[in-house]
Amino acid sequence: MGQPLTAAVRYLSGEREPVRVATTGNIIQQGLQVIDDVELEVGDRVLVKDQTDSVKNGIYLASEGVWFRAPDASHTRAVNEGVTVQVREGTTNNGKAYRFATSNPVVGTDPI
Repeated sequence: MGQPLTAAVRYLSGEREPVRVATTGNIIQQGLQVIDDVELEVGDRVLVKDQTDSVKNGIYLASEGVWFRAPDASHTRAVNEGVTVQVREGTTNNGKAYRFATSNPVVGTDPI
């Protein structure tokens, strides 16, 4: 079995650090909540992919207050077309991989 990819290699190869869960519908991006049957904890990585306003989609860090985008997914090159992320838990999304499909998005301005 090969060695696991380091964070730097994963980043350069277009794969982001895995997320704990991925959304299954529109959510309020604040507070600790249950997503895909998983109760979130502070710092959990969440793939938000189903927002009514797709500008708000992306990878976030769960917190007791307002959520912020994960540092490795907070700028255009980080979520460009072809970048992938694996989901580790959840009833619906466990084990799935998602690929960003927006070419050169301006994070926070363009739909993702």
